[in-house]
Amino acid sequence: MPAFPVGRRLVLSRVVRASGIAVLLAMPASDAHAQFGKLKKMGADAIKDKAKEKVAGKETPEAAKSGTASEGVKSTAADSKPVNMAINSSQLDLMLAALAPMAADAEKATQARKLKTDHLAKNKAAEKCMQDGQVAMSAGRMPAPTAAGQARSVQLSKEAERLQLVANAALADGNRRTWAFAQDSASAMQMQAAVLGIGFKCDFAITPPAVMEREYGTYGMSGDLPVGQSSVPASARATFTKYQFSLLRERIALFALLSVDPTLKAGKQGVFDDEERAALTARMADIQKLLPFFKNGTLRWKTEEDLSTW
Repeated sequence: MPAFPVGRRLVLSRVVRASGIAVLLAMPASDAHAQFGKLKKMGADAIKDKAKEKVAGKETPEAAKSGTASEGVKSTAADSKPVNMAINSSQLDLMLAALAPMAADAEKATQARKLKTDHLAKNKAAEKCMQDGQVAMSAGRMPAPTAAGQARSVQLSKEAERLQLVANAALADGNRRTWAFAQDSASAMQMQAAVLGIGFKCDFAITPPAVMEREYGTYGMSGDLPVGQSSVPASARATFTKYQFSLLRERIALFALLSVDPTLKAGKQGVFDDEERAALTARMADIQKLLPFFKNGTLRWKTEEDLSTW
């Protein structure tokens, strides 16, 4: 059996190591109704803040009007009571207008998620191709690099080296975005150059720009960059507290989810009286446009800090 050339063994080992440390950006998905634990904490914090404002005699105009959309958080004596978040027509119109731009961003996120899924599947296939090639080479079935493949390998290697210098400089300057894009491209090109030089027909690709644009903050690191905030229109911020806005949004999401799955365990927030149901049903066409994003978790926020400051 012919010996496996040392040069190719070294190249292949580098490829295997590189694939072992390839960064796979995780995209969590969750149902809308899973956020109520965090919302309860937000409500408790809001009550504490309001109580402090009253004791200090510094109640803000926003806090004073926190009950405009509903009964809201009332006097100090009632601070221990839950906020009344009954839904009416005027509230719902304001909420749907505020959620419309968020839905547009959620649609972009959904498209990026699909691109990412396709990209990860493509790279997984490339890694399987590389592993199969390694087995074949170990058995003495040597691939036959083409002249075109080798020329392309040299070209990709040079471009990868250039991009690695760009990534290193960006990292030193603290430019996370440039570093993430350059590092991703350099890594993919290094992998592709290596397999072409050996003679494999595996296809490693850079991460789609739309995916990188949304996720570069956590690329290869701890994800310590702040999450982009969702912009809430001034009209909604003037009417609702952050807690009220968040809880109303969750109740609208629950109504939408229950419309397609009545068995959903929605808790007491998923129980609607006749007035609420009439208001929600009358706007069902608009609510259903949001349903796909409620279901796949893209129209959501993780904490109150993800919402623009009130």
